[in-house]
Amino acid sequence: MRTAIAFAAAGVLAIQSLGAEQPSLPAASSALRIVPVPSESLGGTIPVAVLLPSTYPQSERRYPVLYLLHGGGQDHMVFTTRPWFVEQASHEIIIVTPSAGESWYVNSVADPKARYEDFVVKDLVAYVDKQYRTMALRQGRAVAGVSMGGWGAMLLGLKHHQLFGTVGAMSAPFLISRQSPNMDMTSREQQGFGAPGTRERLERDPATLVDAIPLESVPRLYLACGNQDLFVTDSRRFVERLTKRKIPYEYREISPLGHSWEVWDDQIVNFIQIVSASWRTDRK
Repeated sequence: MRTAIAFAAAGVLAIQSLGAEQPSLPAASSALRIVPVPSESLGGTIPVAVLLPSTYPQSERRYPVLYLLHGGGQDHMVFTTRPWFVEQASHEIIIVTPSAGESWYVNSVADPKARYEDFVVKDLVAYVDKQYRTMALRQGRAVAGVSMGGWGAMLLGLKHHQLFGTVGAMSAPFLISRQSPNMDMTSREQQGFGAPGTRERLERDPATLVDAIPLESVPRLYLACGNQDLFVTDSRRFVERLTKRKIPYEYREISPLGHSWEVWDDQIVNFIQIVSASWRTDRK
């Protein structure tokens, strides 16, 4: 636990940035668009990539939405550069991936203007439901992400379980927000989570949330991590918490891979296939 927390505070962003280097440009597709989303929470507009289903222009139906969150050192364009991304337009879902900087998708305690949690759960969800034909129901929304985005997806999915029916967390550094004598409270990340022992800190910790959430409110959970990932211990300990509370989950540990797109590419596609099949079943 000590190693994971110390490294998470100091080096996670460097690892994510390395994994985010993508020389190729997004494939051309009429289904993919980049839109500026107005945000009252952040006091401006935030760029967001939106992938619509290929059937959207000819259909009048409403579609479920996957909010896909990038990792540290990445932005809203990173998923669009992956070879599988535009192909997901064949599924009957809308995929939305916002730009969130190094925010960890929280309302920062250290910077009151950095309200990225509010941006996602208030501004972004409302905008997408207004601009597109969405199901606009909990069972029609999923949130998932990689690394920092996986952590953020679990935090938002548990804390705002009335909005999201499914959560996917890939290579999430869950222990970064846990209280420990080894926390570097001079780091921007740790200051954003709040001081140890405070209510603000507990509200920004997925492990605390999973201990407190009513069992009937838990979203469907999917977790994945490479077994050589520095944060595999984080995933294993988080799964232990789920098991202790008898919370259903699916957990995949991929060997012999680390903190990289070798894990994320396959696992995101797999997650999309799972939620798409679930949504198709729900419609019947």
